[in-house]
Amino acid sequence: MGRLYENILFDFDGTIMDTSEGIRNSFDRVVAVYHPDIPGREVYDRMIGPPLRESFSSVFRLKEEDIVPAMKVYRGYYSEKGMFEAQPYDGIVELLGALRQAGRKVFVATSKPEVYTRRILEEKGMLGLFDFVGGSDLEEKGRVDKVDVIRYVLAENGLTGQEASCVMIGDTRFDMTGACKAGLDSVGVLYGFGTRPELEAAGAGCIVSSLAELGQLLLFGKI
Repeated sequence: MGRLYENILFDFDGTIMDTSEGIRNSFDRVVAVYHPDIPGREVYDRMIGPPLRESFSSVFRLKEEDIVPAMKVYRGYYSEKGMFEAQPYDGIVELLGALRQAGRKVFVATSKPEVYTRRILEEKGMLGLFDFVGGSDLEEKGRVDKVDVIRYVLAENGLTGQEASCVMIGDTRFDMTGACKAGLDSVGVLYGFGTRPELEAAGAGCIVSSLAELGQLLLFGKI
């Protein structure tokens, strides 16, 4: 990529935090109620990152009238316990601190509801590492798609029109396509829930295998 970005937007699930345990346990509650025809728990990995509505429709194949009630089942567990069953990736706190020390601004841009994201970061003592935390609205009615979240983060921080100074970091195709639609460069990470073929097909500007490589890229413009 070879350039330094002043404003760095991070996805949350699979990029900042390994949230898989709490998310999988929350999906278990939905499966227990709606009994979707799925081969096994491994399909959950395809559902970490995208909006719940999309996952419940395309993966669980729930009826339209069951999607909102299923979201309530999921969030009933997630809001009480599941959200805290998460751990920051080794090295992410140090990277965020180094970026801030270098004068960069760092943001969260996630399809996870903003209220949950802020609570998790606060509980983990990480909220102060970010200049702004942006996520979806709780009911997933307006600000849901990654491009909408990205544009929201840019607008709230006076960065609309300064897309060339920004880069989106994420682990799935949703992050890459959202960045492209919003006019941002993108970096895909392989330590989360996505795959190299997925990220490449979605047009990732660069792909890194580890947080160490990501740090070299963001701090020094090279791997």
